[in-house]
Amino acid sequence: MAKVQQFLRIFLDIVLWRRGPQDLPASGLLVLLTLAAYVAVSVAQLALLHEPPSAWWFFLVGDPLLLMAWVWLALKLFGHVERYPQAVSAVLGTGALLGLVLYLPLQLIVTVSGQGPASALAQTFGLLLIVVFALVTGRIIKLATDTNLFTGIAVALTYFLIINTLLGVVRGVES
Repeated sequence: MAKVQQFLRIFLDIVLWRRGPQDLPASGLLVLLTLAAYVAVSVAQLALLHEPPSAWWFFLVGDPLLLMAWVWLALKLFGHVERYPQAVSAVLGTGALLGLVLYLPLQLIVTVSGQGPASALAQTFGLLLIVVFALVTGRIIKLATDTNLFTGIAVALTYFLIINTLLGVVRGVES
């Protein structure tokens, strides 16, 4: 239990910009555990949103695999593939943490208030989540690639654009 708390503190510190992926061990087990946490939080999000089966497959399989491949590609392009276990653990772990403490509570507020996904409240929360994702993931990429924050945010937002484009394709096919 003490190890779990230690890692939760590290992920929180990464979100708060006090630490970075270099503060995590280069561990395949940690990658698997953060992937499991990321998927578990996605299950809670999907259940809350009552998404169709195609969205479940997309977010439980496609999103994590694409995210992990995107991190690897960024590290490969900048010549730091050896940092992959730490960087991908940081991205998945902070994604799970943010999903649990930020996304789910905001989604509950929207749902309880009777607002739909197209409401101003939901759109404002959505923009807030994009900004937080871009800043946190962008900083992780910046630190892992030894580049600058602009580059890290550009990599994060490019991933966000690709994943949402693919989601649009998946939803278009099911219509």
